[in-house]
Amino acid sequence: MPEEIIKEELKHQNFSMTSTLKQSPYSGALCIKMLKRDFPVLILSLLILTGFFICMKIAFSASIAIQEDIISKAMGSVQTLNSSDAEVFFGDELFEKELQHPKLDEPKDSRELKVLTEAPTLGERLKKLLKCTDRPLQLEKIQYGKYWLVRNYIRGQISKTMGCADTITLTTNGDFTFFDSLPFLVERWLAPVSFALFAPGYDFNVTMSCIQYVRNCLPESQYIRDYVTFHIYFPADHMPKHIPLNEKKALLWPYNCDDAPPYEDVNSTAMYRTVHNMTYPINVGRNIARKAANTHFIFASDIELSPTPNLPLLFLEMVESNRSVYLDAKGKRVYVLPVFEVTKDSSVPEDKTNLVEMLHNKTAIPFHSKICTNCHLVPMHKQWENSTDAQELTVFSQAKREGKFVFWEPFYISDNQEPMFDERVTWEGQSNKRIQGYAMCLLEYDYLVLHPAFLVHTPGIKYFDAKATRLQYVPAMNKLIKKVIEPEYRILYGMNRMCRT
Repeated sequence: MPEEIIKEELKHQNFSMTSTLKQSPYSGALCIKMLKRDFPVLILSLLILTGFFICMKIAFSASIAIQEDIISKAMGSVQTLNSSDAEVFFGDELFEKELQHPKLDEPKDSRELKVLTEAPTLGERLKKLLKCTDRPLQLEKIQYGKYWLVRNYIRGQISKTMGCADTITLTTNGDFTFFDSLPFLVERWLAPVSFALFAPGYDFNVTMSCIQYVRNCLPESQYIRDYVTFHIYFPADHMPKHIPLNEKKALLWPYNCDDAPPYEDVNSTAMYRTVHNMTYPINVGRNIARKAANTHFIFASDIELSPTPNLPLLFLEMVESNRSVYLDAKGKRVYVLPVFEVTKDSSVPEDKTNLVEMLHNKTAIPFHSKICTNCHLVPMHKQWENSTDAQELTVFSQAKREGKFVFWEPFYISDNQEPMFDERVTWEGQSNKRIQGYAMCLLEYDYLVLHPAFLVHTPGIKYFDAKATRLQYVPAMNKLIKKVIEPEYRILYGMNRMCRT
């Protein structure tokens, strides 16, 4: 009985549901419409929930890694403290140890970062201001007029790494008989030296022996290895029989430090140059040394002239600190050093104060005072001598090569842009610097005299020697200058009646 009642009830309910569906034909379409409307929301919610779980997983993993790292470092610190080799400091000892190892805090902003960054050097700053370009010192074998030139044959180890504005190159020339002046010069200069050597025929062999001797056998040899770059030239019709092919082989040239220096007590009559009656082409050497320099500023000087110490750095500091000296200058200019000579038994003065004392006691005099009084006196020379010594380099006076300075033959620092030396003039014929001075006068160069720097010739006062063999070359040289060279220069550089050779 109960089962029949239940079955009857179920039939009744099914009948009711069927009736209801039949009575509402739009109910299915409504459900589909609602599902389409809410489907994007459901998908978005699912994506947000998935992203949330992923972020939580990443954060949890990072947290575990950080904790493991902290534990690892802590264990490492414990092991370090427990090590039997570790040093343990207490009290004042710990304080001293902390002073030896200061901790650098990270900069809070970019201004603090600049403080911690290494400042550019003087050379780097000047390189930007001068807009110069670095050049390598590379071995070159060049046909130079009637000569063969081996440029940068043996290089200074420091000189070949110098940037164009790092220092000043002293350019000089000679043959092997001048090597006795090199050690003292390099020790005073302590910067690159470009040294052009005339070595025809078998003079080349002696020249190589001299190079090896000064590079290896003297107290100053380290300075010479660091700074001096040697160039060798010889006429094409007076070639050596053999030369090492490169720098590496040249440095294997034999030498013996137990022997006397090969440049001392030279029998000049036995030299190849003397035997073949060859004059010394001094201006060829000057130009070779100048053209080989890899710095913006050069100092074209004679090897027997020694400058005051620290001159390259003082000059570059002056150029940077006083823009009007060079950087903002509109006219052509060079920077002159007063020149002096001292008695044979005197030492070369170290500074201006020492020089003035020697001038007062007559152990020092202006250069060539006994030969050509006005050839080397600088403008306001008396005021220069009486001025107080100073630590910084400054411009003391200024003049052109005209008027009372018409025969001036100054030595100066330059940017290597002035005219080259005329190579038709020899050392024997004299007047080898005056022709270049004439060209610079026509070009209206200004000569700025520096203070307190100066030059001193190798000890020994020079006097005019009426019996000197070189005097026989002077008349022909003067004729060449007046009849040929001066007319050419007036065409090249212009006219100026104030200028003289």
